[in-house]
Amino acid sequence: MPEIWLRYGNTDIVLDIRFENLYKEIRSDFPTIPQEKMNLFLQNIALKDKSLIVVLSASNATNEVLSRLIQKAHDKRLRGISIGIVPKLQGIVEPKNSPYNLLLLNENESVSLIDMISKFDRTIFLSQTSFDPLFGFSGAPTSIIRNFMKSKMSEAFSLRSKDLPNAGIIGEPYRLALSACSNINAISIEVVATTRGISDIYFGSMEESFSYATSQLLNKGIINEDYVKSTIISPGNQAMAQLTLAESLNSLWNSLQIIKEKGSAILLAESRNGLGAQALQMFVEGRLNPNEPKKSKTYIDGQEHITFIQETAQRYDLGIISTLPEYYLKNKLGFSTYNSLKEVLDNLMSRHGKHHKVLVLSDANITLVRPKS
Repeated sequence: MPEIWLRYGNTDIVLDIRFENLYKEIRSDFPTIPQEKMNLFLQNIALKDKSLIVVLSASNATNEVLSRLIQKAHDKRLRGISIGIVPKLQGIVEPKNSPYNLLLLNENESVSLIDMISKFDRTIFLSQTSFDPLFGFSGAPTSIIRNFMKSKMSEAFSLRSKDLPNAGIIGEPYRLALSACSNINAISIEVVATTRGISDIYFGSMEESFSYATSQLLNKGIINEDYVKSTIISPGNQAMAQLTLAESLNSLWNSLQIIKEKGSAILLAESRNGLGAQALQMFVEGRLNPNEPKKSKTYIDGQEHITFIQETAQRYDLGIISTLPEYYLKNKLGFSTYNSLKEVLDNLMSRHGKHHKVLVLSDANITLVRPKS
């Protein structure tokens, strides 16, 4: 009986599964870059004394790059560096031993962001590129829209081609994100990374960096497999991947395409910081009409998740292991809830047969699984 350890919050939990019931375990297959390449990359970034570094993602990879940038600025004796943090990362991104000013950025329209940037000689956005169920991919342009351009979020949501997750697709929402950020006088660092480390880094204009990073994910982050009846999904060990339900749901959306109709998808989502999106909070509290997320002309943070849950629940059995209240997960959102992986396996064998084989996804936040053509 193989032991498979899956990330659940800050710990790893064991999946004891029989060989005959394991289809396979899938992990991302990105190589990690050597330190020489990392050092060369940092040498090419020209920091100015009055620079703003805006952190848009929280992960081991972005923390490492930020620490190296801070050390470089310190070695060059630059005194006017500021580090900007978007509100959702407050308390998560806290540079250790940094002598520089830490700014908590306000969520507002783009004019405020542009005004803020104009006060600095150079602005650098730091983001980790991943898959996104609305934009296709996440990175600096999509994070800027989500945090600072709420009216553009309404437009992006209206441009979706369907009510199903759109991860890994370069469509109209993706192009809107690039267009909306084209007049921002800044450069960006896009990091592609897995649980094992940094795979690559791209630096330049936001469009250039984001485009290069998404092409890397398209080439190496998509895995094609035969259809399966069930999968157990862990978002991996990145800092943000399981902090909230909203973040964990992205891993679920990366995994559904491989599952047969009426199959089962079980998500590990500790969610110790709660639901993580206003729309999810309003929905479970009964303040958001079930039909409103699809029709609303004013975007509410996380409303795509409500739409996707409603649509996919008609096709699949969605299950979850989480610390969130069962009333929210089961009664309001419609998930099947479990207390342990043993309980999950017992249910899957009962539902799909004792000879049933389970697909295990170990870092689904960075891996998109699609059916073979």
